[in-house]
Amino acid sequence: MSSLVIEIPAIADMALAVVKRVIDENEKTLIIEDPEGGPIPVANALSEFFQLASSLEQQDQPQDSETMTALAQYALDLCDRVSYQLRQLDVHDQRGNISGVFVALAVWFARQGAILENLAGTADGFASTVNGTHAPEELKALSRLGNEIMESATDEIQLDQDRSDPWRPWRVLNLNIGIAATRSLDAELMDEIFGILERRVPHDLPGFFADGKRQMDSQDVSQAVRDVMTRYSEKWPMKSPH
Repeated sequence: MSSLVIEIPAIADMALAVVKRVIDENEKTLIIEDPEGGPIPVANALSEFFQLASSLEQQDQPQDSETMTALAQYALDLCDRVSYQLRQLDVHDQRGNISGVFVALAVWFARQGAILENLAGTADGFASTVNGTHAPEELKALSRLGNEIMESATDEIQLDQDRSDPWRPWRVLNLNIGIAATRSLDAELMDEIFGILERRVPHDLPGFFADGKRQMDSQDVSQAVRDVMTRYSEKWPMKSPH
């Protein structure tokens, strides 16, 4: 997968490819019949959003956080609706694009000072993007982009008090940030990101590092990379069953 560009024109192009595919497929199948919330109204709403976002991006004066937070909620909700329509229509060839839209938009809003609350689609999109990326430099960039998103999550999300759902966005995003860093095979980045994960998802680290250590043992990696993984796996050992 090519590197994401965190600029509105590039994000809009990805979104356009998705909504065009949705509209074309629905015109053939007529599966989605909702006249108000169907593909064309959602596409129009997204188009209007991108026009607004483009004008904001070109302004020198930053918007206040409250305004950008509300706009982020609106835009990511629209992306959720597009993603749902893809599933309704059983369209799979736009998965990379919709994933990229979620991730790039979340990063863009984070850089605009928004506080991000709706991260479910972003978490799924980030995991898919990491899974489809293989170049070390792009994995390094993804790890840092994911961290920007996490730093802009709401306080409630960051507190992570209810850990009953293993697929909650906080857990999925953080673990995939760690996966991206690990797969980059950059020892310095791994050490940095692992230190961040210690604060965010400590309950998941024994399993994360045990799995990472097993993978490192079966690969030809540098000693520096191996040392980082060994150090953290020893620091966060799996507990023996009683």
